Amino acid sequence: MTTVVYNAEEKATKARFEAVADEVVDRLSERVTQHVAFLVSAHSFFAASGGNVPKAAFKTFVSGLDLEARFEGIQGVGYARVVPAAPLAEAQIAAVLKADYNIHRGVWPETDQNTRTPIILLEPNTIRNAAALGYDMYSDNVRRAAMQRAVATGRPQASAPVQLMQEITDTKQAGFLVYVPFFKKDASGGSNRLDGFLYAPFRAGDLHANALERFPKPPAVIETFDEEGDEKALLFRSPDFDEVAKDSEQVVKRSMEIAGRTWILKIHDSKEFRNKSKKLGTMALGIISILLAGALAATTWSQFKALSTARQMQAMSEKSLQDKDMMLQEMKHRIKNSFSRVNAMARQTAANSETIDEFSTSFSARLQAMANAQDMLTRSHWERADLRELLSKELEQVFGMSPGENKVSGPSVELNERATQALGLTFHELATNAVKYGGISEEDGDLGVHWKIQGRGKSRKLVIDWVETSGNSIEQPGDAGFGTRLIDANIRGELAGTIERTFKEDGLSIRITMPLV
Repeated sequence: MTTVVYNAEEKATKARFEAVADEVVDRLSERVTQHVAFLVSAHSFFAASGGNVPKAAFKTFVSGLDLEARFEGIQGVGYARVVPAAPLAEAQIAAVLKADYNIHRGVWPETDQNTRTPIILLEPNTIRNAAALGYDMYSDNVRRAAMQRAVATGRPQASAPVQLMQEITDTKQAGFLVYVPFFKKDASGGSNRLDGFLYAPFRAGDLHANALERFPKPPAVIETFDEEGDEKALLFRSPDFDEVAKDSEQVVKRSMEIAGRTWILKIHDSKEFRNKSKKLGTMALGIISILLAGALAATTWSQFKALSTARQMQAMSEKSLQDKDMMLQEMKHRIKNSFSRVNAMARQTAANSETIDEFSTSFSARLQAMANAQDMLTRSHWERADLRELLSKELEQVFGMSPGENKVSGPSVELNERATQALGLTFHELATNAVKYGGISEEDGDLGVHWKIQGRGKSRKLVIDWVETSGNSIEQPGDAGFGTRLIDANIRGELAGTIERTFKEDGLSIRITMPLV
C-alpha cells in the first residue's frame, strides 16, 4: 500500500513540476514573440515611410510602444545602416550621430570587413543605449552571422549569445539580438538594395526573471543554452543554479525555437517546490496510516483508490503532452495572424496618413488597442475576456478616464478570442471617431454604451447600442475612411454580424448585432 501511494505521489509531483516548467517556457516564448512583433511593426513603419524616417519620428514611434514600462528584457528598437568601410561613409555616419544625438563619435571598432553596419538610431534614448550608438555590429562574427541569415531568409533572425554594448554596469548579463533586414529601392527606382537592419537587443537575465515573476518563491532554477549543430553557448543560468541543482529531485528538459535559433532549457525543482510537495505527501501518508490501522477492508479500498489515482496520473501526463503540442501549434497560428494584422494595419494607416507624425500616432493607438485585447486574453490563458472590462479599457485609452456606471451597462458577457480582438479594435475606432467628429469633447457632448442578449442557446445574439449625443448634428460622410472600413471588416467579416448607423440632429446611434458563442 505504502509503495503504491508513494509511486502515485511521485507521479503527481512530477506532473505538477512539468506543468510549472511548461508555464515558464510558454511565458518566455510569449515575451520574445511580443518583442519580435514590435520589431516587425517598426519594419512596417520604415516601409510605409520609404525608409526616410527622421530621428524625431522614430523616437515618437518607439515611445508609443512604452517598452520600458511594459516589457522586461527588451532594451529598445534600433536601426543599423549598411555602408562601405570607407572614410567618407564613416564621416557621414559621425555627422548623423552629432546632429541627432549630439554625440561626438565615429564608427567603431576597427574592422577587416568591407562592409559596416553602424547603429544610427536606438530608442529609447537612455544612458545605456547611448553607449551603443556608432557601434559597427558587422565587425562581430556572431552578430554578422545573424544578419547574414536575416538577409538570406527575409525573416527575423536571432543571434547567438553576446554581451550587449549597453552592458556598462557592473552587473552584466548575456544577451542576444534579433534582426530584420530593410530593403530600399535605389535612386533610379529599380531593384531593392539592402539599406540596413531594424534590430532589438535583449537581456536574457531580465527575460528569464520575468518568466518566473508570478511565483512568490521561485519553484525552479534554470539553465538555458543556445544550440546550433554540435555547438552550444550558455545564455542564462540562475544565480544559485549549481547549489540547488545538486539537491534537486525533479529535472525537466525543454527546447524552444526563438527566431531561427534553438534554446535548450534545463529546469531543476527548488527547495520551495520540494517542501510544498513533501508537506502534501506526509499528510497523505498519515491519513493512509490511520486507515491501515483501522481495518483490512479500509486498506483494500485505499489500495484500489491509489491504483486508480496512479492510472489517472499516467493518463493526465499523456494528455498534458498532447495539450502542450496543441498549444504550441495554436500559438504559432495566433502569432502568424497577429503579424498579418500588424502589417495590414501599418500599410492601411500609412496610406491614410498625410504625415509621419499622424501615422505614428494612429498606428501606435491601434497597436495599443490590439495589445489591450491580447493582454486580457493572455491573463485568461487565451480563453475568454469580459466585455465590460474590454470596453472600459478602450474608452479610458481614448478619453483618459473610465466611464461611469450609468454610461456603460449591460449583463455579464464573456467574449472568445476572435470577438475580443475584433471588438477591441472596433471600440477604439468608434471612440476615436467620437472625439474627432461627434462633439463628445464639447460641454454638451455625451456617450452611452449599453448591450443586451437576445435569444437562447445557439441562436443567442449580442446587441450593442453605441449612442453619441451633442449640440450639433453629425453629418454622414461621403466616403468611408480607413477607420470605418476597419470597423465594418471586424463586425461583418470577422464576427458575421451587422452594423447600423443612424445620423440624427443631436448625434449618432450605432447598433451592432453579432452571434454570441
